[in-house]
Amino acid sequence: MPVTVSRRVAYPARVSADPALEWSIQPFGPALRAALTARGMSFRDLESRSLVPVGNLHDHVSGKRGVPGDDLMRRIAEGVGVEPAYFREWRERRLLEALHGVPELELELSRRVAEGRLAWPLASE
Repeated sequence: MPVTVSRRVAYPARVSADPALEWSIQPFGPALRAALTARGMSFRDLESRSLVPVGNLHDHVSGKRGVPGDDLMRRIAEGVGVEPAYFREWRERRLLEALHGVPELELELSRRVAEGRLAWPLASE
């Protein structure tokens, strides 16, 4: 049974003028490293722009600390010059929030996952 989603999640149309910095599909650590490299920035540069200690940044990137929460991720994104939606984990959180409002969609996606039928592109039945 098709499910119609009436809720819209607002995302910026583009993340930056640099096509290399479109939304990342990498986990937080590699995505942040890629953004820093693309911007020609170091962790020290990011520290001064985001006011997040370089040690904490390294710990988040290396996995010693978990993925930053929304407030910290927003500060890091602003510091490196990308939208928070650049980071996959940010978008995943927004998807979960949207799914809470559309239980029928959550149910259908959960069934597809359980049956091994969730593939890309999504096939309509």
